[in-house]
Amino acid sequence: MKTAAIVLHADRDESVEVGRRLAAALAERGIAVSAAPEHAARLKDSVIAASDEELDRGFDLMFALGGDGTFLHAAQIAIRSGTPLLGVNLGRIGFLAALERHALDEALDRIVGKDLEITERLTIDGEIVTAGEVRHRLWALNDISIAKLEPGRLIKLRLSIDGEAFADLSADGIIVATPTGSTAYSFSAGGPIVSPAVDCLIVTPVSPHLFFDRSIVAGPGEEVQITVLPEPDGVGVSPDGRPWVEAGPGSVVRVRPSARRLRLAVVDPMPFWRLVRTKFGLPTPD
Repeated sequence: MKTAAIVLHADRDESVEVGRRLAAALAERGIAVSAAPEHAARLKDSVIAASDEELDRGFDLMFALGGDGTFLHAAQIAIRSGTPLLGVNLGRIGFLAALERHALDEALDRIVGKDLEITERLTIDGEIVTAGEVRHRLWALNDISIAKLEPGRLIKLRLSIDGEAFADLSADGIIVATPTGSTAYSFSAGGPIVSPAVDCLIVTPVSPHLFFDRSIVAGPGEEVQITVLPEPDGVGVSPDGRPWVEAGPGSVVRVRPSARRLRLAVVDPMPFWRLVRTKFGLPTPD
């Protein structure tokens, strides 16, 4: 490995502390370490401040130091160049991270020697279409959420799968998730946990005022469309929890599997279902 990038949760002292130690250890091994200017300023002397254009050129490996939110932010950068992304969990559950903080030092020589397994995860592209024109393009690793922006009233949405109108829903919103995102917001809304080995889209209504309150699983070749019906106020669209983009009445949100897959770097791969059991603290079967 010759080049690496670090993405921090810059507001957490623990992330900065781990980042400084990691940057120094990589520099001692002759590896050029880069970070966005605001992160490089926190990491100090051994780190190169890189512009967006320079970050987009790619690296041998990118580290995300924080929880799942930090990982999702780093994924937006890594996907543009296909750089493998390795998460170091400094949060609570940390489904997306390959390493816990205490294991980083021990694993560093293996990481530098590229003793890693690279897996790929399905991601999704979305667009907001208003009056027949694409107004916003979206990308997500976990999910794209359509939700009310004002408390109190339900919003009315029409769900279509691959051009076939399926149902009109009055609800707090709809989540379109990847298998990777099935353990996140979709799960909190009652959706299933889906193995990342399955290519699909999981569509989960949020608190629907309707007898139909189940998730739908769409195939990898099917596009999910959510139309904002005329009555709702303040409907917003958010990819991976990023800031809401407003979608007015008549707007259509289209979501489909992306041609770009995120490359995840893993030191000691754990079977997915063991990971789920461990993260949720489920008892080990006898």
